[in-house]
Amino acid sequence: MNVQPITIDEQKTFDGVSFPLVLAPEPGSSGELDDFVAWISANAKELKAQLREHGAILFRGCPLGSAEAFEAVLEAGDFEPMPYVGGAAPRTQVTAKRILTANESPPSEPIPFHHEMAQVPKPPGYVFFYCDVAAERGGETAIVLSNRVYKRFVEIDPDFASEVERQGVRYVRVMPDQDDATSPIGRSWRSTFLTDDRAEAEAKMREIGTSWTWLDSGELHTVTSVVPAIREDDRTGQKTFFNSMVAAYTGWVDSRNDPERAVILGDGTPVSGDAIRKTAEAMTEECVAFPWQAGDLLFVDNRLVLHSRRPYEGARRILASIALA
Repeated sequence: MNVQPITIDEQKTFDGVSFPLVLAPEPGSSGELDDFVAWISANAKELKAQLREHGAILFRGCPLGSAEAFEAVLEAGDFEPMPYVGGAAPRTQVTAKRILTANESPPSEPIPFHHEMAQVPKPPGYVFFYCDVAAERGGETAIVLSNRVYKRFVEIDPDFASEVERQGVRYVRVMPDQDDATSPIGRSWRSTFLTDDRAEAEAKMREIGTSWTWLDSGELHTVTSVVPAIREDDRTGQKTFFNSMVAAYTGWVDSRNDPERAVILGDGTPVSGDAIRKTAEAMTEECVAFPWQAGDLLFVDNRLVLHSRRPYEGARRILASIALA
């Protein structure tokens, strides 16, 4: 199989580089999954270089038709799997090894831009999405270059941006005792830490520097350690808006959580809601949002690109996976 770059209407170009890079089989190429997997394996090193250059790669029209095929592609690409420990989104394990559903919160709820698991000390290097069923309307997984967001953030409020970079941030969340599919952050403490044992959950929180309080309801109040909110990518030298401030402040809302208290500066002082809301607007201006087509495969370099989910109508099934850097 041979694969070639194509263009889509939603694609953007920044400094002569397309975002995202879009690849599709050349006309007349084999439509066999084994051939596509072999191509991924032969080009694994180049694909990681392209992710570093473009931030994201969309594969369109490739022979994928199942979670198992999605997993086979990731294995061939030499992306080391990573357990989903510490994330907030309600999800379902699909394959035993590495494929999960994307955030299963209600379709009416937007999921704001974020770097995957930015609230943990060691976030994944890569995030992958596979469209099994495209929504009838909406449901785009919009993406935006983090370096461009960082520059807009500094322009919006230089003083606050300086404090965020200097201090880092903490994230505050109350986790339910059982998964709550009605909430965009409804992942229970059991699913978050992959255990039903409180002592084991405490050991995992202690390991990552999270402080906690068990509530009488069985819910778990957590405050993360201080994590960087502005990072410099050591491969590109770019400063990135590497955090979930916008997602937390505008989207971490349910019966247990107040989004305006979901993120604080490293010293415990409140963040600037005005700057965060304006940064959210800038993200929308800068982003790329393409309608999913069944079989689409999206590779995202989580160190360079933030992603989100738009509300949708009708059935939608997007599968996801994460990998170490």
